[in-house]
Amino acid sequence: MKTSGFLAPIMRASTDQGLILFSPDRLSDTGAKDDFANKVRLITASYGVSAVVLILESWITKAKAGEKLDTETPPSESHDREEVVVLIGQAPQGNITHLLPIHRLGNGKFWNLGDAQEMAADSFEGRFAGLLPPKPVDEKTRQMGRVLLEAMGVKIGKSEGK
Repeated sequence: MKTSGFLAPIMRASTDQGLILFSPDRLSDTGAKDDFANKVRLITASYGVSAVVLILESWITKAKAGEKLDTETPPSESHDREEVVVLIGQAPQGNITHLLPIHRLGNGKFWNLGDAQEMAADSFEGRFAGLLPPKPVDEKTRQMGRVLLEAMGVKIGKSEGK
């Protein structure tokens, strides 16, 4: 973010064979965001992912104390929106979401990230929720999913480390 001013969306997932990475092009519109989420779902099912983390920039709105959240206005159009880096972690044992506020200078250039804020896992919903399959996927279905991902041009990177 220091050099370009933005963060490319990243998926990092753990499998029995190691860590895998996927990063699409910029998420410039609703269709691209939906496409990224659906590809992540296909990846988690096709590679037997046991845990997944998404790192991406987002606009969010929060309910004010004692008030209900405005679900009618998209965060990108809200006057009360906040720009954050979102870390979304999902595993069968549970989910966690952290928000890192993005601080920009008056000219819009990136300056710094604020302290992480944990978001209650039960309050998270939307296109990036439910990324892991609800039940194990058989090997034949995994193979078909990997063929489909390849046909879609999705390139999965392998990562060393734990």
